[in-house]
Amino acid sequence: MAHRDGSFDVQAAGRGFTVSFGIYNNPAKVQWFNAEGFYPALVTQFERDNSTVTITSFGDKLTLGGNDFVAVYSRVRVFNHDSVPHTLDPAPSPQLIKLNSVSTTVAAGQTATHDYVVASDRFGNTYPWPSDATLAGAGGYDSHYAHMKSYWDGRLAGIAQIDLPDKRLVNAFKAGFIYTNIVKDGNRLNVGENGYDRMFDHDLIGMVVSLIEQGDLAVAKTYLPLLFHDQYPDAVYKFAWPWAAYLQKTGDTAYVSANFTTISNMVHQIPGARTGPGNTMKRSEGVDSWGAWTVDNQSALFGLLAYKYIAQALGNTTETTWATAQYDSLFAAVNTQLQKTITDNNLTYLPCAMDQPNSANRCGNVTNDANWASMFLFGRWNWNGLLFGAAQTGPMATLVDATYDYGFAHLSGLDPHTYGGYPGYSTAYNAGYGEAGLASARHRTEGIYGYQFMVSNTQSGPFSWWEGIPTAGTTNWSPGNHATSGTGSSPHMWGQTNASKVLLNSLVAEKSNGQVIVGRGVPSEFLRGGATVKATNVAIAGGNRMGATITSTGSTISLTLSGSTPSGGTQFSLPAFIGNIASATAGTIDNTSGTVTLAPGTTSVTVTLATAPAYRQLGGLDLGGYCKSIGHIGGVSLDGTDAYSWKCVTSSGAHIGMDMDDACAWGYRTVAAAFSRYSTFSNPYSWQCWAS
Repeated sequence: MAHRDGSFDVQAAGRGFTVSFGIYNNPAKVQWFNAEGFYPALVTQFERDNSTVTITSFGDKLTLGGNDFVAVYSRVRVFNHDSVPHTLDPAPSPQLIKLNSVSTTVAAGQTATHDYVVASDRFGNTYPWPSDATLAGAGGYDSHYAHMKSYWDGRLAGIAQIDLPDKRLVNAFKAGFIYTNIVKDGNRLNVGENGYDRMFDHDLIGMVVSLIEQGDLAVAKTYLPLLFHDQYPDAVYKFAWPWAAYLQKTGDTAYVSANFTTISNMVHQIPGARTGPGNTMKRSEGVDSWGAWTVDNQSALFGLLAYKYIAQALGNTTETTWATAQYDSLFAAVNTQLQKTITDNNLTYLPCAMDQPNSANRCGNVTNDANWASMFLFGRWNWNGLLFGAAQTGPMATLVDATYDYGFAHLSGLDPHTYGGYPGYSTAYNAGYGEAGLASARHRTEGIYGYQFMVSNTQSGPFSWWEGIPTAGTTNWSPGNHATSGTGSSPHMWGQTNASKVLLNSLVAEKSNGQVIVGRGVPSEFLRGGATVKATNVAIAGGNRMGATITSTGSTISLTLSGSTPSGGTQFSLPAFIGNIASATAGTIDNTSGTVTLAPGTTSVTVTLATAPAYRQLGGLDLGGYCKSIGHIGGVSLDGTDAYSWKCVTSSGAHIGMDMDDACAWGYRTVAAAFSRYSTFSNPYSWQCWAS
């Protein structure tokens, strides 16, 4: 468990203590980030006595005398950028073992590097801890960092690779996968390390599906037998979903068939649970309070769809017919009951309860409670139902946009693209709540916008979020604002896997009929001239992998496919296409829905827009403030006469390039997808920030 000051907790059985470094003196500003952007080596950087101090720690697995351990390696690096020597002692906790011997007095312009190690885990075993000499002799910081990095590079190579104009999302996606695998115990996908160091049934279902869609298929089979169903009823309702996702991506009918009785027994509990209003699903504590929740009904509907897919794939006509009849019956009952509640209460939105307006429960009578959007993520019917062939009719489909509008309008004093908390400012599910928007007309980009909001405003650690975030704001950690309080766990892996899922689905998603949808949630800011959106190694049906690259000139948008061919063809479906397609070099155009449908085997298309996306100017950039926020204490320097002549000045006096888009995200943290653009290449002062 890592902390902003560079300290960390060791919590293994029989070995509980906190390691800290006395050199940290509560500075006015501190940077806290992942080494190289996403690796699980957290770096704390700050200034002390005209010196730049960094504290970096990471864990690595090693085998000593035939026994497996995790050791945490720490490096304290002191760079003296003053003109006189300084004595700065790392002052490590006594549990740390020195790996080198370096003077604490650092000459002007020089760097001192102090390395340490401590054993932190033995995988639940009781064999003796290694001696100090044995641990110190097992290799130094650099070799173990290389080993750790190589391991995670190998794991990441097995999942989808994404590239976006906002590189923060790319790093968050990678870090989320790594954290999920660190937090799990063996093959048990725990939700957190602090607070929630255990599995929850409906969390587990969502996490397994997200990992399958990311392409982590090599270990997917080890997760499925651990699914359980004794906490929340929606885990029973959606039990078939991970099996359907696994079957779709792998084509492994033998394994799913061998477990079909277990899946079937679970899904067959749905009809008996229809004791709610209007013969809908029973009342539950699905949103942590008692009610007839819409989310449970959507969960049951979607679970039946997933089960029908499995039965069809296995050739079981009896169960296919049963699932179809059960779905149709429940769908009619849900639509009838929801329409009654909407009509009786003159509602313009989809209520979170089947029999009440939101004003009668926590979804509306508690200020800034995010559960008004509960069905849009946890119900899964809107977006994932669309992927599994659900006819998108009735109030659950027609009121998606209106419900987003209603929900955001009823929040009090919050920034755009947060859904509230429990109650409070935001949640780890903030990006996931945008998932239903992928099935809407006007809110398709909410998943990505919500993820950007999380990165800019609510991190509690590097790419780490509390489940509930009551408050957020300015701290001594820069850049950005951060959570100032939290509930649940942090990192919260169900929240983070939901964010990864909606991000990937916004780029590439596969329907159960083999058709792949590309670009469904890509914001127009990512389509500015010269921008590229790319996803490769994406898992599709039958164990295949594909890629999709979207490039833009501003007025034309091109798609290039690579890898395996989707059996059902491709639907190129950008939000910017809705009512705005002038022509396409291939495929069939549907201007109303904003899609270009490509037949199997077609690998490229260029779409000309009737009107290029328009952006509004936000204002200028505080480049000096931005450079200092990321730890470059020298601020900014103009080293030439063109637009790219601005450089950040490091503590060593080095002049390095900067990411102008990142500077805009820092300066306009509550504006979704803010980006930079210069008006004149030869004028370095012509940079401005822009957004839709």
